[in-house]
Amino acid sequence: MPPAPLLVILCALLGLAVAPVALHITRRLLPTLELGRSRWQSLVSFSLTAFLFAAMAWRFGWSWVLPAFFFLSATGLVLSWIDLQHKLLPNKVVLPSLGIGFVLLLLDAGMNQRWGNLLAAVIGCAVTFVIYLILALISPRGMGMGDVKLSAPLGMYLGYLSAGHLILGIVLGFIAGAVTSVLLVTSGLAGRKTVLPFGPSMFLGCVLTVLWGVELGRIIMPTVFSR
Repeated sequence: MPPAPLLVILCALLGLAVAPVALHITRRLLPTLELGRSRWQSLVSFSLTAFLFAAMAWRFGWSWVLPAFFFLSATGLVLSWIDLQHKLLPNKVVLPSLGIGFVLLLLDAGMNQRWGNLLAAVIGCAVTFVIYLILALISPRGMGMGDVKLSAPLGMYLGYLSAGHLILGIVLGFIAGAVTSVLLVTSGLAGRKTVLPFGPSMFLGCVLTVLWGVELGRIIMPTVFSR
């Protein structure tokens, strides 16, 4: 049953209110890091936050898990902006997001007896971290330690949904990164040897999986996402 349109609208307005708060908290945590203050950046950031809050409300409806994915949306967007501007995923934002995200998922697990999902989230967190760590050790120019640390909370959220979502989220992150690289190189905005931030692609892959994982999974991984 689709959520009430009023809920989606209210959550979009909540996203508009949360966006400047999230940016203010980030600036307090990282006082030496210059974050974009232009109007267009603020407009894009606020609009994306509102869109993701509305999309998460559409996806989950009014539920105990919704705050967890609101938090994922807000922190993921902030980290994406930082990575795009500075090619950096700071520990002061990534590590707390892992702990707070776990507490919010724990709330849903406790209220709905989803302890198996919570265990899968912990396993997903660990497995994704190890996969990205191995990739970073193999190719340090293509994968930074910030990406490795960001993979832990993203893997936790995806694992909470299902093992299929976890695998698909990782795959879509790399697809998003590859498509972005090709577009930037072919448009002349980046060279073949330019190191591009991978955090936004990881977050995009996670969001696409959360919102449309089943539909995309039936196309990309039909054996995992059977009807």
